[in-house]
Amino acid sequence: MISSRAAHNRSRVGINVRRLRKSKGLSQREFGMMVGVDYSYISHIENGTANPSVDLLSKIAEGLDVEVSDLFL
Repeated sequence: MISSRAAHNRSRVGINVRRLRKSKGLSQREFGMMVGVDYSYISHIENGTANPSVDLLSKIAEGLDVEVSDLFL
């Protein structure tokens, strides 16, 4: 069973990824291509239903020009 803390963290990351991606004017498709995943997986991340790896979170943060920790704020 997934803890409520884990679900909260996934939701928080998703909200921040969406906000930062949109602030850069990128579509999910464009951003997925930048970080090497299908746009549908970006959608799952943004909706809090995916659990991206640390490696992918690093790529996402790099693509958004932020620190990984910024995704959890």
